[in-house]
Amino acid sequence: MNLLILEVSMTNKLLAIFAAILVFVITSPCFADENRPPIKVGVVSILTGDLSVIGDNVVPTVKTYEKNYLRHNIKFSYEDAKLSSVDGLKAYQRLINAEKVDLIIGACTSNGTMAATALINSSKTPTITIVTGGQNIDKAGPYIFRVGNSDTLNGYQEAEVFIKAGQKNIALLAEQTEYTQDIAKAFREKFKELGGNLVFDKDFVPGTSDFRTEVSLIKKSNPAGIFMPTQTGTALGIFLKQWHEQGGTREMPIHTTFVAAPNPDAHAVAGELLEGVYYMAPVYDKENSRLGTFVKQYFELAGHNPQIMFHTAGTVDVLDLLQAYLDQHSSFSREGFKDYLLTKVKNYSGMMGNYSFDAEGNADLGFSLTTISKEDLQSF
Repeated sequence: MNLLILEVSMTNKLLAIFAAILVFVITSPCFADENRPPIKVGVVSILTGDLSVIGDNVVPTVKTYEKNYLRHNIKFSYEDAKLSSVDGLKAYQRLINAEKVDLIIGACTSNGTMAATALINSSKTPTITIVTGGQNIDKAGPYIFRVGNSDTLNGYQEAEVFIKAGQKNIALLAEQTEYTQDIAKAFREKFKELGGNLVFDKDFVPGTSDFRTEVSLIKKSNPAGIFMPTQTGTALGIFLKQWHEQGGTREMPIHTTFVAAPNPDAHAVAGELLEGVYYMAPVYDKENSRLGTFVKQYFELAGHNPQIMFHTAGTVDVLDLLQAYLDQHSSFSREGFKDYLLTKVKNYSGMMGNYSFDAEGNADLGFSLTTISKEDLQSF
């Protein structure tokens, strides 16, 4: 009799435990999320042509995250923004008008995103860029956010580097794109404020392949250094070849933008001449406890390490923030997510470091001085 009572008691306890587990699973975010409509996330990047290294890095980053960390019903769509404003706008139009995405991760040129600002804001589609951006992106509207590093700080810090090195006579040769003009503007203002003198100051159009006149004029101006912000780095490779063909020395300090470092096209054009060129490397949290694990998972999926590590870090941060929002809300609201980023993301500790979004939706992260090397082709 006692044995029968004991068995019944044990059975009831097991049923109670099973019921508790079932209730927990059903009410947990992961399980409940299956009943929600999918959250559609668009990814705008450069998937073909010059600088496709960005897309080659961002797409596997998203897929690695999707495979290992996704706990909500999120679907991804990818569009090729290429380099031009026209192609960038088309990519955003397809995602917003045709795919009806809820959120966009921007990993394309600044001019591509700037061309779509009216559409992004009028459709109230939160767009978070994980690439660098300047005052154009900073002030692009209430639905455009930036996790990527500040191009304004890039220009300011570049000016401080030259002045600290005692190089007060500098030649500036900048490409005519949103990205590079923003950096050049910030550099020009800060450099002059600090007592610097631009002995040469000229722009060039994208696609330029003959810099021999500029090389001659720069040599005549006798600068202590050269700053050449380029959109992809390929133009820098061409300039370096022609600089040395016309007797330019390796001793001349030449600075550029970070894009040249991981771009195989720039390395193919300039070869060893690219090595040792200075640039401001976007900062991210290299000591982040999750980053090493994520890189291993990325390698398992892609067969190589991330080529642009801060783009990978920024993409993971965006997806972490999205999932944190979904943990707390039964449905996704575009306006609600926008307000969440502005009011709840304070001193956030992510792979990009510790940051908050300012009133205009920007995380103002800076840069550190480094030089281009062959290793940049394997992992940046």
